[in-house]
Amino acid sequence: MRRHHFAFTLIELLVVIAIIAVLIGLLLPAVQKVREAANRASCQNNLKQLGLALHNYHDAHRGFPAGMVSSTSNTSDAEATGFTYLLPFLEQDNTHRIYHFEEPWWNPPNYQAVGTQVKVYYCPSNRAGGLLDLAPMAAQWATPLPPFAATCDYAFNKGANASLHPDAERVPRALRGPFDVRPPESARAVVRIPDIADGTSSTFALGDAAGGTPGLFVMNLFDPSQPGIDPETGQPAVIEQSWSAAGVGDWGHAWYGCVFAVTAQCLDPFIFEEPMNRPLLMPSVYGWDPYGDNRTTADRVSGFRSRHNGGCNFVFCDGSVRWVQETIQGTVYRALSTYAGGEVASVP
Repeated sequence: MRRHHFAFTLIELLVVIAIIAVLIGLLLPAVQKVREAANRASCQNNLKQLGLALHNYHDAHRGFPAGMVSSTSNTSDAEATGFTYLLPFLEQDNTHRIYHFEEPWWNPPNYQAVGTQVKVYYCPSNRAGGLLDLAPMAAQWATPLPPFAATCDYAFNKGANASLHPDAERVPRALRGPFDVRPPESARAVVRIPDIADGTSSTFALGDAAGGTPGLFVMNLFDPSQPGIDPETGQPAVIEQSWSAAGVGDWGHAWYGCVFAVTAQCLDPFIFEEPMNRPLLMPSVYGWDPYGDNRTTADRVSGFRSRHNGGCNFVFCDGSVRWVQETIQGTVYRALSTYAGGEVASVP
Protein backbone atom coordinates (compact mmCIF):
# COMPACT_ATOMS: atom_id res chain seq x y z
CA MET A 1 0.00 0.00 0.00
CA ARG A 2 1.35 3.44 -0.91
CA ARG A 3 1.66 5.85 2.01
CA HIS A 4 0.71 9.48 1.58
CA HIS A 5 3.10 12.04 3.17
CA PHE A 6 1.47 15.27 4.30
CA ALA A 7 3.40 18.54 4.45
CA PHE A 8 2.76 22.26 4.56
CA THR A 9 2.64 24.04 1.30
CA LEU A 10 4.60 27.28 1.09
CA ILE A 11 1.38 29.28 1.24
CA GLU A 12 0.22 27.43 4.37
CA LEU A 13 3.58 27.99 6.03
CA LEU A 14 3.43 31.70 5.27
CA VAL A 15 -0.10 31.88 6.70
CA VAL A 16 1.04 30.19 9.93
CA ILE A 17 4.00 32.56 10.23
CA ALA A 18 1.69 35.53 9.65
CA ILE A 19 -0.72 34.31 12.34
CA ILE A 20 2.15 33.86 14.83
CA ALA A 21 3.45 37.34 14.01
CA VAL A 22 0.00 38.85 14.61
CA LEU A 23 -0.33 37.01 17.94
CA ILE A 24 3.11 38.23 19.04
CA GLY A 25 2.16 41.75 18.00
CA LEU A 26 -0.98 41.53 20.11
CA LEU A 27 0.69 39.96 23.13
CA LEU A 28 3.90 42.00 23.26
CA PRO A 29 2.29 45.30 24.38
CA ALA A 30 0.37 43.42 27.06
CA VAL A 31 3.54 41.71 28.28
CA GLN A 32 5.40 45.04 28.31
CA LYS A 33 2.54 46.66 30.19
CA VAL A 34 2.58 43.93 32.84
CA ARG A 35 6.37 44.14 33.13
CA GLU A 36 6.27 47.93 33.56
CA ALA A 37 3.51 47.64 36.16
CA ALA A 38 5.70 45.23 38.11
CA ASN A 39 8.75 47.51 37.76
CA ARG A 40 6.76 50.54 38.83
CA ALA A 41 5.52 48.66 41.92
CA SER A 42 9.10 47.60 42.68
CA CYS A 43 10.25 51.23 42.31
CA GLN A 44 7.55 52.27 44.79
CA ASN A 45 8.81 49.62 47.18
CA ASN A 46 12.34 51.07 46.90
CA LEU A 47 10.98 54.50 47.78
CA LYS A 48 9.02 53.05 50.71
CA GLN A 49 12.30 51.66 52.04
CA LEU A 50 13.95 55.05 51.57
CA GLY A 51 11.05 56.76 53.33
CA LEU A 52 11.29 54.34 56.25
CA ALA A 53 15.06 54.88 56.39
CA LEU A 54 14.53 58.64 56.53
CA HIS A 55 12.11 58.31 59.44
CA ASN A 56 14.39 55.93 61.33
CA TYR A 57 17.25 58.35 60.71
CA HIS A 58 15.06 61.21 61.97
CA ASP A 59 14.30 59.28 65.15
CA ALA A 60 18.01 58.64 65.71
CA HIS A 61 19.30 62.13 64.89
CA ARG A 62 16.26 64.35 65.53
CA GLY A 63 16.13 65.57 61.96
CA PHE A 64 16.58 64.66 58.30
CA PRO A 65 20.15 64.75 56.91
CA ALA A 66 21.44 67.32 54.46
CA GLY A 67 21.19 66.31 50.82
CA MET A 68 24.74 67.48 50.09
CA VAL A 69 27.60 68.17 52.49
CA SER A 70 30.21 70.80 51.64
CA SER A 71 32.76 72.47 53.88
CA THR A 72 34.01 74.89 51.21
CA SER A 73 32.55 77.79 49.28
CA ASN A 74 32.69 75.68 46.10
CA THR A 75 29.92 73.08 46.24
CA SER A 76 31.18 71.48 43.05
CA ASP A 77 33.68 69.92 45.48
CA ALA A 78 31.05 68.72 47.97
CA GLU A 79 32.29 65.92 50.21
CA ALA A 80 29.31 63.67 51.03
CA THR A 81 25.60 63.12 50.39
CA GLY A 82 22.51 62.30 52.36
CA PHE A 83 22.54 58.84 50.80
CA THR A 84 25.75 58.03 52.66
CA TYR A 85 24.09 58.89 55.97
CA LEU A 86 21.14 56.60 55.19
CA LEU A 87 23.27 53.48 54.61
CA PRO A 88 22.92 51.94 58.09
CA PHE A 89 19.15 52.44 57.94
CA LEU A 90 18.92 50.51 54.64
CA GLU A 91 20.62 47.32 55.85
CA GLN A 92 23.84 48.49 54.21
CA ASP A 93 25.99 48.02 57.30
CA ASN A 94 28.91 46.56 55.35
CA THR A 95 29.15 49.60 53.07
CA HIS A 96 28.62 51.92 56.02
CA ARG A 97 31.50 50.28 57.92
CA ILE A 98 33.98 50.82 55.10
CA TYR A 99 32.88 54.41 54.45
CA HIS A 100 35.18 56.88 56.23
CA PHE A 101 32.95 59.82 57.11
CA GLU A 102 35.91 61.86 58.28
CA GLU A 103 37.25 61.75 54.69
CA PRO A 104 35.67 63.24 51.55
CA TRP A 105 34.27 60.73 49.08
CA TRP A 106 37.19 61.13 46.65
CA ASN A 107 39.98 60.17 49.07
CA PRO A 108 41.53 56.68 48.80
CA PRO A 109 40.03 55.28 52.03
CA ASN A 110 36.58 55.66 50.43
CA TYR A 111 37.34 54.18 47.02
CA GLN A 112 35.80 50.80 47.82
CA ALA A 113 32.65 52.22 49.41
CA VAL A 114 32.10 54.77 46.63
CA GLY A 115 32.16 51.99 44.04
CA THR A 116 29.63 49.81 45.91
CA GLN A 117 26.29 49.45 44.13
CA VAL A 118 23.27 49.68 46.43
CA LYS A 119 20.27 47.88 44.94
CA VAL A 120 17.61 50.05 46.57
CA TYR A 121 19.11 53.14 44.87
CA TYR A 122 18.18 51.84 41.39
CA CYS A 123 14.77 52.10 39.72
CA PRO A 124 13.86 48.71 38.15
CA SER A 125 12.22 50.45 35.19
CA ASN A 126 15.57 52.01 34.39
CA ARG A 127 18.32 49.55 35.37
CA ALA A 128 19.48 47.00 37.90
CA GLY A 129 22.84 48.67 38.60
CA GLY A 130 25.51 50.89 37.15
CA LEU A 131 28.92 52.46 37.61
CA LEU A 132 30.17 55.87 36.58
CA ASP A 133 33.68 55.75 35.12
CA LEU A 134 35.54 58.57 36.84
CA ALA A 135 38.75 58.30 34.82
CA PRO A 136 37.66 60.97 32.28
CA MET A 137 36.74 63.34 35.12
CA ALA A 138 40.05 62.72 36.85
CA ALA A 139 41.80 63.61 33.60
CA GLN A 140 39.65 66.71 32.98
CA TRP A 141 40.28 68.12 36.45
CA ALA A 142 43.82 66.71 36.76
CA THR A 143 43.04 65.23 40.16
CA PRO A 144 42.99 61.68 41.58
CA LEU A 145 39.52 60.14 41.93
CA PRO A 146 38.13 56.68 42.66
CA PRO A 147 38.11 54.54 39.50
CA PHE A 148 34.33 54.16 39.63
CA ALA A 149 31.37 55.60 41.51
CA ALA A 150 28.20 53.58 41.95
CA THR A 151 25.23 55.36 40.42
CA CYS A 152 21.70 56.16 41.62
CA ASP A 153 18.18 56.68 40.21
CA TYR A 154 16.59 58.77 42.97
CA ALA A 155 17.12 62.35 44.13
CA PHE A 156 16.45 64.41 47.23
CA ASN A 157 13.85 67.15 46.85
CA LYS A 158 15.58 70.53 46.98
CA GLY A 159 12.39 72.51 46.39
CA ALA A 160 11.62 75.29 43.91
CA ASN A 161 15.05 76.92 43.81
CA ALA A 162 18.31 75.59 42.36
CA SER A 163 20.79 77.61 44.40
CA LEU A 164 23.86 75.57 45.29
CA HIS A 165 25.34 78.31 47.44
CA PRO A 166 27.05 76.87 50.55
CA ASP A 167 24.88 79.12 52.73
CA ALA A 168 21.48 77.47 52.24
CA GLU A 169 19.83 80.03 54.52
CA ARG A 170 20.02 82.57 51.70
CA VAL A 171 17.32 80.70 49.78
CA PRO A 172 13.88 82.08 50.71
CA ARG A 173 12.31 79.69 53.21
CA ALA A 174 9.12 79.49 51.15
CA LEU A 175 11.08 78.00 48.22
CA ARG A 176 13.13 75.42 50.09
CA GLY A 177 12.71 71.68 49.96
CA PRO A 178 13.57 69.47 52.95
CA PHE A 179 17.10 68.82 51.63
CA ASP A 180 19.83 71.30 50.76
CA VAL A 181 23.57 72.03 51.04
CA ARG A 182 25.03 72.14 54.56
CA PRO A 183 28.48 72.17 56.18
CA PRO A 184 29.59 68.97 57.97
CA GLU A 185 29.00 70.34 61.46
CA SER A 186 25.27 70.84 60.82
CA ALA A 187 24.60 68.18 58.18
CA ARG A 188 23.42 65.37 60.45
CA ALA A 189 20.09 66.99 61.37
CA VAL A 190 18.73 69.86 59.28
CA VAL A 191 14.95 69.82 58.83
CA ARG A 192 12.77 68.29 61.55
CA ILE A 193 9.27 66.97 61.00
CA PRO A 194 7.74 69.86 63.02
CA ASP A 195 9.48 72.28 60.62
CA ILE A 196 7.42 70.98 57.69
CA ALA A 197 4.66 73.56 58.01
CA ASP A 198 2.93 72.58 54.77
CA GLY A 199 2.39 69.04 56.08
CA THR A 200 4.47 65.90 55.72
CA SER A 201 1.81 64.30 53.50
CA SER A 202 2.00 67.29 51.12
CA THR A 203 5.79 67.57 50.75
CA PHE A 204 8.09 65.51 48.53
CA ALA A 205 11.10 63.90 50.20
CA LEU A 206 12.66 61.99 47.27
CA GLY A 207 11.60 61.11 43.76
CA ASP A 208 12.59 59.40 40.54
CA ALA A 209 15.78 60.69 38.91
CA ALA A 210 16.66 58.09 36.28
CA GLY A 211 20.17 58.22 34.86
CA GLY A 212 22.67 56.35 32.73
CA THR A 213 20.17 55.27 30.08
CA PRO A 214 20.43 56.01 26.33
CA GLY A 215 17.83 58.61 25.46
CA LEU A 216 18.12 60.55 28.72
CA PHE A 217 20.09 63.30 27.04
CA VAL A 218 21.40 66.39 28.79
CA MET A 219 20.49 69.85 27.54
CA ASN A 220 23.14 72.10 26.00
CA LEU A 221 22.96 75.10 28.33
CA PHE A 222 24.11 77.44 25.55
CA ASP A 223 21.50 76.09 23.09
CA PRO A 224 18.60 74.53 25.03
CA SER A 225 17.07 73.08 21.88
CA GLN A 226 20.09 70.80 21.41
CA PRO A 227 21.68 68.07 23.54
CA GLY A 228 25.05 68.63 25.14
CA ILE A 229 27.91 66.65 23.63
CA ASP A 230 30.06 64.33 25.71
CA PRO A 231 33.67 65.23 24.78
CA GLU A 232 34.81 61.65 25.42
CA THR A 233 32.42 60.07 22.90
CA GLY A 234 31.44 62.95 20.64
CA GLN A 235 27.83 61.80 21.13
CA PRO A 236 24.91 63.41 23.02
CA ALA A 237 25.66 63.29 26.74
CA VAL A 238 23.50 61.00 28.87
CA ILE A 239 22.64 62.28 32.34
CA GLU A 240 24.16 60.35 35.23
CA GLN A 241 24.69 60.77 38.96
CA SER A 242 26.05 58.88 41.93
CA TRP A 243 24.77 58.24 45.46
CA SER A 244 28.25 58.86 46.87
CA ALA A 245 30.06 61.29 44.54
CA ALA A 246 28.61 64.46 45.96
CA GLY A 247 29.79 67.28 43.74
CA VAL A 248 28.24 68.85 40.65
CA GLY A 249 29.69 70.04 37.37
CA ASP A 250 30.24 73.57 36.16
CA TRP A 251 29.22 75.41 33.00
CA GLY A 252 32.24 73.97 31.23
CA HIS A 253 31.35 70.40 32.27
CA ALA A 254 27.55 70.45 32.17
CA TRP A 255 26.78 66.78 31.58
CA TYR A 256 25.78 65.36 34.96
CA GLY A 257 22.94 65.27 37.44
CA CYS A 258 23.39 65.16 41.21
CA VAL A 259 21.68 63.96 44.39
CA PHE A 260 19.17 66.84 44.14
CA ALA A 261 16.18 67.53 41.92
CA VAL A 262 14.03 70.68 41.79
CA THR A 263 10.66 71.82 40.46
CA ALA A 264 11.97 75.29 39.50
CA GLN A 265 15.35 76.89 38.96
CA CYS A 266 14.09 80.17 40.42
CA LEU A 267 10.79 82.04 40.90
CA ASP A 268 12.10 85.58 41.28
CA PRO A 269 12.58 87.87 39.37
CA PHE A 270 10.83 85.53 36.92
CA ILE A 271 9.40 82.01 36.97
CA PHE A 272 11.89 79.51 35.59
CA GLU A 273 10.13 76.17 35.90
CA GLU A 274 11.80 72.78 35.86
CA PRO A 275 9.08 70.43 34.59
CA MET A 276 9.01 66.72 35.26
CA ASN A 277 10.41 64.53 32.47
CA ARG A 278 11.75 67.44 30.44
CA PRO A 279 12.67 66.10 26.93
CA LEU A 280 16.24 67.41 27.22
CA LEU A 281 17.29 67.18 30.86
CA MET A 282 18.77 70.05 32.80
CA PRO A 283 22.28 69.23 34.07
CA SER A 284 23.28 70.21 37.60
CA VAL A 285 25.98 72.91 37.64
CA TYR A 286 27.45 75.26 40.19
CA GLY A 287 27.61 78.73 38.65
CA TRP A 288 28.77 80.83 41.63
CA ASP A 289 25.49 82.72 42.01
CA PRO A 290 26.65 85.51 44.35
CA TYR A 291 23.31 86.11 46.04
CA GLY A 292 22.52 82.61 47.20
CA ASP A 293 18.92 82.68 45.95
CA ASN A 294 19.78 81.94 42.30
CA ARG A 295 18.20 85.11 40.98
CA THR A 296 20.87 85.07 38.26
CA THR A 297 20.00 81.42 37.36
CA ALA A 298 23.74 80.76 37.31
CA ASP A 299 23.18 77.60 39.34
CA ARG A 300 21.17 74.78 37.81
CA VAL A 301 19.77 71.56 39.26
CA SER A 302 18.22 68.71 37.31
CA GLY A 303 14.51 67.94 37.48
CA PHE A 304 12.74 64.74 38.45
CA ARG A 305 12.53 62.19 35.61
CA SER A 306 11.76 58.51 35.16
CA ARG A 307 11.47 55.65 32.67
CA HIS A 308 7.89 55.09 33.76
CA ASN A 309 5.16 56.17 31.37
CA GLY A 310 3.69 59.60 32.07
CA GLY A 311 5.05 60.53 35.46
CA CYS A 312 7.26 59.78 38.46
CA ASN A 313 7.07 58.05 41.80
CA PHE A 314 7.68 60.13 44.93
CA VAL A 315 8.05 59.34 48.61
CA PHE A 316 6.59 62.10 50.76
CA CYS A 317 7.89 63.29 54.11
CA ASP A 318 5.30 61.19 55.93
CA GLY A 319 6.77 58.05 54.31
CA SER A 320 3.89 57.49 51.88
CA VAL A 321 4.65 56.77 48.22
CA ARG A 322 2.48 58.20 45.47
CA TRP A 323 2.46 58.46 41.71
CA VAL A 324 2.49 61.98 40.25
CA GLN A 325 1.59 62.55 36.60
CA GLU A 326 3.87 64.71 34.49
CA THR A 327 0.83 66.74 33.43
CA ILE A 328 0.43 68.09 36.98
CA GLN A 329 -0.21 71.83 37.12
CA GLY A 330 3.03 73.74 37.66
CA THR A 331 1.83 75.67 40.70
CA VAL A 332 0.73 72.45 42.43
CA TYR A 333 3.95 70.67 41.51
CA ARG A 334 6.08 73.46 42.94
CA ALA A 335 3.92 73.66 46.07
CA LEU A 336 4.46 69.94 46.72
CA SER A 337 8.22 70.51 46.63
CA THR A 338 8.36 73.19 49.34
CA TYR A 339 7.93 72.51 53.04
CA ALA A 340 7.09 75.98 54.36
CA GLY A 341 5.57 77.82 51.41
CA GLY A 342 2.16 78.24 53.00
CA GLU A 343 0.38 76.51 50.10
CA VAL A 344 -2.41 73.96 50.39
CA ALA A 345 -1.49 71.27 47.86
CA SER A 346 -2.29 67.63 47.23
CA VAL A 347 -1.61 65.12 44.47
CA PRO A 348 -4.44 65.30 41.88
